[in-house]
Amino acid sequence: MIRKLYLFGLLCGVASASLAAEPLKICTDVNFWYPFTFVKDGKPVGLHLDIISRAADSVGVPIEYTPLPWKRCLKEVEGGSYDGIAVASYKDARAEFMHYPDDSVNEKRSVLRVMQVEYVVVTPAFSRYEYTGDVTTLPTPVRIPRGYSIADDLKKKGVNVDSGAAGDENNIRKMLRAGKGSLVTLPQIVEVLGVRPEFKDKLKVSAKPLKSKSYYLTFSKKGKATVEIRKSLWREIAVVRENAVFMEAASSKY
Repeated sequence: MIRKLYLFGLLCGVASASLAAEPLKICTDVNFWYPFTFVKDGKPVGLHLDIISRAADSVGVPIEYTPLPWKRCLKEVEGGSYDGIAVASYKDARAEFMHYPDDSVNEKRSVLRVMQVEYVVVTPAFSRYEYTGDVTTLPTPVRIPRGYSIADDLKKKGVNVDSGAAGDENNIRKMLRAGKGSLVTLPQIVEVLGVRPEFKDKLKVSAKPLKSKSYYLTFSKKGKATVEIRKSLWREIAVVRENAVFMEAASSKY
């Protein structure tokens, strides 16, 4: 399967190289989404960008990344000011203005994803709560960064969600100040932020993940990425993601 994807990627790369003389303008979330996308020394970096950049180099499609506040990134892509987003999960409302791989609509792991990402439930360390699979039991309010699709997923199930803040650091502070509720984030973010003096020994992570989602390189329907470019990048991303040697080397940086 991967060999077929690789050969397909090479063929598409030849076709798309001449169509991508001008770099694709791709925006990223300015929030700290470690280790997948975050800003370091003013530049967007992270494992997801490493995968996308390797794929783009392989097929000859230049990319320029720009970190933006998440909701602005979505808005700019909707209007066509940017050619796409690195990265976004599937959402019907987003699919109205962005191109996704064909298999992204379902809830399973997409073959053409950049990566699969797990979300966990975090509560104050003194809390006795442990998530066991029923979202209606989550301590409320459940704090999630502004504009993230996981917030809408929970709202649809009747969960009281607070998505007024930008970024996980702000949500951790809000939860600890209030001494109640919970937040949903990535386990890697808790590992990094949890060692800071202001948060050390104050956070508890439930063992059972809340949800697992596929994340994609998406393209604006008003952007300049052609069908050939989109398909060649998605296919090559799958090849890169399954390259164990590359993934081990890329992951070790974080």
